Amino acid sequence: MKAQEYIKARGIEVTPLDNASVGRLSIDAEFKFAGKRGVVVSPKRGSVSDRYLSLLSNEGVSFVVTEGGSTLSFYEAPPKAGGLHPVRALRPVKARLFPSHDVFEYLSTLLRQSVKKRESIDAVVSNLLVARIADEEAGKEDTWACSIAGTVDECSDLISNIKGKSKDSDINAEGVLKLCAILAGFRLNPSTPEESAQLIDWVARASDDKKCIHGLPLVLSPVFQSMGESAGSIAVVTSAVGAQFSALSGSGNDEVILENGNQELLSLLQILYPKTSFIDDGYLESRTAKKKDAVVLIPPFGRSMQLKKDAAITSPFFKGNPASKKYPAEYLYITKAIEQCKPDGLITVVLPEGILSGASHRAFRDWLLDTVQILGVVSLPPGFCFSGTGIRCSVLFIKKAKQLPADYAISMIELRQEDFDSGVVAGTIENVKAVFTPEDRA
Repeated sequence: MKAQEYIKARGIEVTPLDNASVGRLSIDAEFKFAGKRGVVVSPKRGSVSDRYLSLLSNEGVSFVVTEGGSTLSFYEAPPKAGGLHPVRALRPVKARLFPSHDVFEYLSTLLRQSVKKRESIDAVVSNLLVARIADEEAGKEDTWACSIAGTVDECSDLISNIKGKSKDSDINAEGVLKLCAILAGFRLNPSTPEESAQLIDWVARASDDKKCIHGLPLVLSPVFQSMGESAGSIAVVTSAVGAQFSALSGSGNDEVILENGNQELLSLLQILYPKTSFIDDGYLESRTAKKKDAVVLIPPFGRSMQLKKDAAITSPFFKGNPASKKYPAEYLYITKAIEQCKPDGLITVVLPEGILSGASHRAFRDWLLDTVQILGVVSLPPGFCFSGTGIRCSVLFIKKAKQLPADYAISMIELRQEDFDSGVVAGTIENVKAVFTPEDRA
């Protein structure tokens, strides 16, 4: 992350400078913070030497932010000590802004440097955000100020809260304090649905685990938010974290079923969506699932499953087959979602492209066409659902029509990466939303 981007994200005005220097050290920009002068420098080699720090201090500089390697370095002049001393970030102020995209990217960098085992990242992220949001709600943000310049021992309680059940050997304590110090300057408690979506998007991308099926990216959040606004009640069934959570309207009638993973994030999701009911696994076996106006489904991909005797699925598609027969998991989850949805309700399913085009899945596709109204299929660019791969996914929009039209059109949209460029993305989102708008669902 660029030093000037960090400073601007803190809400501080930055003035770029030309041909400014102290000795041979170039000064890239200057800013005012807490009524005192700060500068941005880019040393050619490593950190700023004590000699240059002394020169800057003599020039009346109270804060220094430097770029070097993958992280930023900070220095400040404490009130009761002479000269500039290293700290982990600029100190927090009362008016805190929500982190920008660049800040979240930088937090991901610090996170991966702080957590030695990839499998521990989800738990650390959850603990970190739960602790921070709880302290903000309780007016205890200042407890994070120790991370700016305090020692590991002085900040042991904060580190312990974030570490949770992870082993000491899995965590770099100094790295955790750098992460906390950056976070201390921002507000993490979302105040709008858009901020909740940004926070969820960061959680989804933070682990950078290519073996996981990630949820949908932030750019699709407006699609699901629109869906939630038009539905009185909605169920989100997912094993991933992503933009699909934007469908939750906060009405108190919504529920989330977390399937096969991400249980570490349950406490965080409960804070972000306090009026939502959460069910811990067992969607296919649930016989008490309440009927919903809409269901958003991201099923487990690429798995084969038997239809268990206690599975609460009554579809005739599975009748007459031996109990030992295995089906693609997508079949079972889609069928369950159809059964849970109210008549004339909307079902949105994310599927690997093969389910919608492979010859071996034709019988299931034919059954779908005979059972529900397919409003549209939106094919997403490679890598939107599987991090680090070229696998393509599609979003299938289904209406559980009380009576199927004798003939109807199906919207087919194939999206490319350039369709999400800043100049055209708004039009892209409107095209996708048009697939399930009420006038198109009649």
